[in-house]
Amino acid sequence: MSRKFWLFIVALMVLLLALEYQMPRRFVWNPTFAHDDRQPFGCYVFDSVLATTMPHGYTVCRKSLSQLALEKASPRSIIIIQTGYQGERVNNDTLIALASRGNRILYADSYFSSELCDTLRIHCSSENYFSESNFRKSMERDTPYDTIHWTGDSTVYQPSITSVHPQFINACILDTIPAVPLAKIHYRDVVALSYPIGKGELILVTTPLMFTNYGMLNYTEYVHRLMNRLKPLPVVRTEAYMPNYNVAESSPFRELLKRPPLRWALYLVLLGVVLMMGFNARRRQRAIPVETPPRNYQLDFIRHIGTLQYMKQKQNKIWKKEKKEEA
Repeated sequence: MSRKFWLFIVALMVLLLALEYQMPRRFVWNPTFAHDDRQPFGCYVFDSVLATTMPHGYTVCRKSLSQLALEKASPRSIIIIQTGYQGERVNNDTLIALASRGNRILYADSYFSSELCDTLRIHCSSENYFSESNFRKSMERDTPYDTIHWTGDSTVYQPSITSVHPQFINACILDTIPAVPLAKIHYRDVVALSYPIGKGELILVTTPLMFTNYGMLNYTEYVHRLMNRLKPLPVVRTEAYMPNYNVAESSPFRELLKRPPLRWALYLVLLGVVLMMGFNARRRQRAIPVETPPRNYQLDFIRHIGTLQYMKQKQNKIWKKEKKEEA
């Protein structure tokens, strides 16, 4: 096959890969809060931003509060994000014990247990639970947004408002004494508060979806103000209280590319497919047998005639010579 044909095959493959890469991908609106999830409700963007902005470091782990409490470490800022009743519930005694030891804990959930509310002397009212179908319908209908008013840290920040999709506000907190409200909705119901416990602080937030990729890109200022309260200490976010979705292992190609032997096997298979496409793209026909052309006897005929003429002339000369001698 010609060189132009192979160049055409390679160019066609590159074009197909480029078109596949540029095609829009369907979003999965499932709250995972997973570190490697790049879907709207994963935490890839959130973790990436905090890893580069927290001055004392930022890490993600799957250790529970009990495991973190057993570590002999200096006070830290701990982030817990979950929604609904997915995964393991937070141990309230360990939560309060860690805060009393000087740790700052940001606990974001769509609803807090009655035991925790009784301990902190607060009341949590459930507004709604996130539903992917309801969220998509409200986006299509262009549902009016709710307004979150930031009222905390008045010495550092000016009051501000944030327009939030209603599905992002799952619950409200009432009776916040002695807690300090940080953000309210409708100037009345609290959606974020700071609760001092011993040497530490417990920050309760009822808008966990604000810490996802979608929330980080759309509500940056609100998330930034909450994270600034954790900045003075090393920050740790635990995924122990969310189901292990294994987002990074969901694709079989990721698993193949992660291990060198499987990666090279995949490359060889792709190369074989390209070669097969190239060879099968040729026009097929029956093999033409190679036949020996018939021998040309004309030259032999001319040589024989010439030899006869030469012999005849030579014989004539001999005959004339003998005639002369006889005479």
